[in-house]
Amino acid sequence: MKNFISMFLFYTNLFKENQLSLTEDEHQHCTKVLRKQIDDEIFVTDGLGNIYNARIAQIGRAETICRIINKESKAKPQPNITIAISPTKNASRLEWFVEKAVEIGIGSIIVFNAQRTEKKSFNHARIHKIMVSAMKQSLNVHLPMLVNFENVKQLMTETKDIGQKFIAHCDGPTMSLHSNIEKSKDAIILIGPEGDFTSQEIQMAVENGFKPVTLGDARLRTETAGLVALMMTKGY
Repeated sequence: MKNFISMFLFYTNLFKENQLSLTEDEHQHCTKVLRKQIDDEIFVTDGLGNIYNARIAQIGRAETICRIINKESKAKPQPNITIAISPTKNASRLEWFVEKAVEIGIGSIIVFNAQRTEKKSFNHARIHKIMVSAMKQSLNVHLPMLVNFENVKQLMTETKDIGQKFIAHCDGPTMSLHSNIEKSKDAIILIGPEGDFTSQEIQMAVENGFKPVTLGDARLRTETAGLVALMMTKGY
């Protein structure tokens, strides 16, 4: 396969036999912005670690159909790091976190509601689009998983099998995340809302195997804390 690093990377999950289809923004960018033509070769990822070298076969009003020439698969980066973060009151701050986290190479993003979460909703479709864009920009070919939980209790239940579990908060005794995480193992770090976790939520997390940690001396915004935690686990 040619070196795709120097070329634009497209994304799709629409496959049929030896063909793939680009629709919506991907179709528009391919045909209207980059002005690709029939028989041009492009690189496409499915977000599952596969890179397809494909040749454009048809260009319609709403779809670009390509024939797959060959495929290369890349192993998913290890360990798998999950950041569970509460939605911010200003939606753009959560979006900023998601974009940068995907560029750095996060494995999964969980958005959950805590008791002090001020805005208990987020635009899932918009966040997904930001994730796809960041994946392509950074040439990561593994699209992180995006999950939403309604409360901390549900989060505890659904993440019980993850080996390393941490909750970052400002209330009470904590240890350093940087000094206590094993960077070779999968991990999840909980980041609370602007008002931090309640004592009841912290106790629930501890009872479910989460270790209380600090990210340093500075008091960080939610989205900054999420990024700092990710960078610590990645060895930055």
